[in-house]
Amino acid sequence: MADTIGTITFTDVSLKNAAGHIGHFSTTTVHIDYTTGTVTGGTVTFTDGGTHVFDHLLLTEQPPGSDHFFLYQGTIIHPAFAVEWTGMSPTAFTAAVVQTSVGNEFNTFVTNSITPGVCFAAGTLIRTPAGDVPVETLKAGDLVLTASGEMRPVKWMGHTDVDFRRTPKGGPGLPVRIVADAFGPARPSEDLYLSAGHSVCIDLLGEFLIQVGYLANGSTIAQVETDAISYWHVELDSHDILIANNLPAESYLAMANRGAFEELRGLLPALEEGRERTHADFCRPAVTEGPVLDFVRQRLTARAEEIGWTRSLDTDIRLVVDGDVLRPRVEGSSATFEFPASAKDVRLMSNVFSPASFGLHDSRMLGVMLCDGLAFGDRQISLGDARLRDGVHQLENHGGALRRWTDGDLILDPQLWEGQTGGVSLAVNYDVITTRGWTAPAAPKRQAGSRPKLYAVR
Repeated sequence: MADTIGTITFTDVSLKNAAGHIGHFSTTTVHIDYTTGTVTGGTVTFTDGGTHVFDHLLLTEQPPGSDHFFLYQGTIIHPAFAVEWTGMSPTAFTAAVVQTSVGNEFNTFVTNSITPGVCFAAGTLIRTPAGDVPVETLKAGDLVLTASGEMRPVKWMGHTDVDFRRTPKGGPGLPVRIVADAFGPARPSEDLYLSAGHSVCIDLLGEFLIQVGYLANGSTIAQVETDAISYWHVELDSHDILIANNLPAESYLAMANRGAFEELRGLLPALEEGRERTHADFCRPAVTEGPVLDFVRQRLTARAEEIGWTRSLDTDIRLVVDGDVLRPRVEGSSATFEFPASAKDVRLMSNVFSPASFGLHDSRMLGVMLCDGLAFGDRQISLGDARLRDGVHQLENHGGALRRWTDGDLILDPQLWEGQTGGVSLAVNYDVITTRGWTAPAAPKRQAGSRPKLYAVR
């Protein structure tokens, strides 16, 4: 059964009805609480001026044992707007039914073309027989060098310019930066910026393709904020491995996303081309989960530490009492505060981080993980206490032990210490070993001539 909170962002989505007419809506973000079936956000304005708002979520188990969802407006029998998918982290949507304000019904697959999936940022150096050249200078017919050393002509070039000032902060489409040396000496030779869906080629006694978004670790590989970016793709006659900033990365393969490029923006054939393709059509096996991905992520983290990145564990835990900041007495994983029993506004605060920054499918903003109940003097308050309601996420079971994350601003109800006089002692046991972020080295530390433990295909 679903038990988390999710966010779905639609950008530049096109729909087609039986008569071939195109419907389109721009960016909208929907927040879903799978535990309660509540929906917030998701106002959609169509090109015809009609406006719809997602307001219902329905879970069915079809097939049995699966989580199949319908997100819709109106009733499930006669929805004004509906999409459906399976699984709590949808990357694609099964179908959509839309009734626009002028009565044109659209019933088609959703093209969720946030940005093209396989793209290099402008300025990326692509290897050619004549040397490395900026990707945006390539044109159809130019020769490029593949990872196997073969010279192949470019079939087609596409690009799209993305203005992130018009999209939700931290939303999909932001580039992922691979810092220089992240995979080994000079791999890449300088910082490389890719779209999250772009795969790099890894050699682990055999070559694999892994989307860079799956490799995010919050340090050497991380999504970065930017106001705008120009993305470019390089298509050959067939899928292959290019060399980008001295790192092997895939060429473009049309998978129902060619219409996201400026050259073919919104054209229906471009939106449908390659819809039937899967990872089986890639030039190398694709890895999306499992021990191979786990191993590569572990090696990248170790590599980050080898080149000088350091983990940040500091929570900056503090108590804010009627506007005044109180620092704790800390011993190991226990923090103790003293505050007046007469206090009215008491908040347990900390810095925050998002697991999504580390490539995890968890977009929550997390404060501190409470490992036991709170203790107000000799009064024990369990983590499931109903008075802990503002500023906490749901209870979690960690190997039989209950844990609960704050969101960085836990409001403490005065009822929790009601009846106590003078000073109140608050004891908090919390997690102190989770990596919350990384600190970059002061300067790059190159290791010339040594073979990295994890390396990309040459």
